[in-house]
Amino acid sequence: MPTRKQRRRALKERRHEYETVWVDSEGNELEEPPEEAAAAPERNDRPKRDGTKPKAKTTQQRGGRQVRVPPQPSWRRAVKRGGLFGVVIFAVFAILGSKNGQHNYSAAILFGVIYTVVFIPFTFMLDRFAYNRWQRRAEHQGQKPSAKKR
Repeated sequence: MPTRKQRRRALKERRHEYETVWVDSEGNELEEPPEEAAAAPERNDRPKRDGTKPKAKTTQQRGGRQVRVPPQPSWRRAVKRGGLFGVVIFAVFAILGSKNGQHNYSAAILFGVIYTVVFIPFTFMLDRFAYNRWQRRAEHQGQKPSAKKR
């Protein structure tokens, strides 16, 4: 049994079915199309549908712009990020960790410090991985790896 959507589509197709009728200058219907209409190709504004979804336009994977050079990994940057992350974690645990309206700030500080201590080396290793990967890719492509020191 067709679904409601399928029934609506079938009704719509029946409403929009039409035949091309050729009429001469006197208003009489013709069996065959006139010569000028037969020579002109049929123009169809709608894309043909064969039951598949239309494919998206392909875009270039690598555009004409420069690839961003990752900065060299540094412990100073990792500590800054870790400190900011620790403050955010402290705020989250201080706000969400309350029981019956009482805040336990010592537990929030403890969680903030633990997360900060774990986060600092993790971000340094992640930066080092990204930088080393960029260097290997640049050497493989024959580019000169030139990163700015900050």
